Amino acid sequence: MKALMYLGLEKLEIVEMPIPAGEVLIKVLYSGICGTDLKTYLHGHHFFKPPVILGHECIGEVVQVTAKNTSLIPGDFVAAAPYIECGTCDMCVGGIPELCTDKSFLKTGCFCEYIAVDNLQAERNIYKISAGDPVYSLVEPLACVLNGMNRLNSDKGQEFLVVGGGPMGTLFAAALTSLGKNVSVIEPSDWRYSWLRENHANEVFSNREEVTGRFFDGIILAANVPALVGQYLPFVREGGSMLLFGGYAKDVRVTIDPYHIHYREVSLSGCTGFSKKHFEKALQMIRNDKGSFDSLITHYYPLEESQNAFTLLKAGVGMKAVIRMSYGQD
Repeated sequence: MKALMYLGLEKLEIVEMPIPAGEVLIKVLYSGICGTDLKTYLHGHHFFKPPVILGHECIGEVVQVTAKNTSLIPGDFVAAAPYIECGTCDMCVGGIPELCTDKSFLKTGCFCEYIAVDNLQAERNIYKISAGDPVYSLVEPLACVLNGMNRLNSDKGQEFLVVGGGPMGTLFAAALTSLGKNVSVIEPSDWRYSWLRENHANEVFSNREEVTGRFFDGIILAANVPALVGQYLPFVREGGSMLLFGGYAKDVRVTIDPYHIHYREVSLSGCTGFSKKHFEKALQMIRNDKGSFDSLITHYYPLEESQNAFTLLKAGVGMKAVIRMSYGQD
C-alpha cells in the first residue's frame, strides 16, 4: 500500500509499505489534516518521531474481518477514533476520561491506504457511519470541540466569542451556532476573514478593538497566543468563562488581572482531547446536521498531492484540507 511518511521538518514522502495485518482491515477513504499534523510538519512534535505516519481524522470502509466478537462486516463505512479511554482507571472513574492513563490507540496514523485494528480496537475505536461521506472526517476534531464546550459550560450562555477563526475555531462557531447560540469570531487573516463572513459566524471581526465594550458569556481562545488571555479576560461577562483551547508550550506563562477571577467570578479553564461520549455526540451531530459542518472542508487533495495540502495550510489559505487516500484515483 501507499503511505505518506513524515521524515522530518517539512519533509514528506509517499512510500510503499505492506498492507497491515489485523482482525479488521479498513481501507482509508479520507483523512483530514489537523493542526497537530501541521505543527509536526513545521516544527516537530515529541509524540511523533520521524519516520512516522501522521493523520488521525479518518473514515474508511471495512474490507476484511476475521474478528469473532464484532458486528463489523465488509462493506461497512466507519469513522475511526484515534484513541478511546479504558473506562476503569482513576481518571475515567473520576470523570475526566479524556485524561485516561490506559487509552486504546490505533496502531498507526491514517495517512495511508489501509489501517488494521484488533478485536478490542474494533469494539472501542471503530464507529459505523451511513456512507463514506468525507464530512465524517470532522468527527474527531468536533469531539475535541465538544469537550471544550463542556468545560466552558456553554449550555448556560447565549453570547460567545471565538478568538482565532482557523479550522478548530470555526468548528466551535459551527457547533455553537447549530445549538442556537449567537457567535462572533475574531480572525485577522484576510482569506479566513472573508471565508467566515460568507459561511459560518453570526459576526466576524478582524481585531479586538471591534468588540471593545461588549461582554460575552463565554470566550474561546482558539489561537495559542499567550498575551490573548489577559487581553480578552475583561470581555467575559460576570459569572462567565474563558476556555484556553489553543495548545501552549509547557514553559509558556500568561499574565492576567485576578480581579476578574475574584470579584467578577469569571472562570478560566482548559481542555485537551476528547472522550468516548464526545466522539459519539460529535458523530450524532454531524449525522443529523451535515450542512452545518461540510462547508468547513474547503480543499481536497489526492494522496499523491499531499505536499500541496500542507503547503496550502502553511500559507493560511483554506480551512480544513482532506486527503483522498486511494492513490492514483480521482
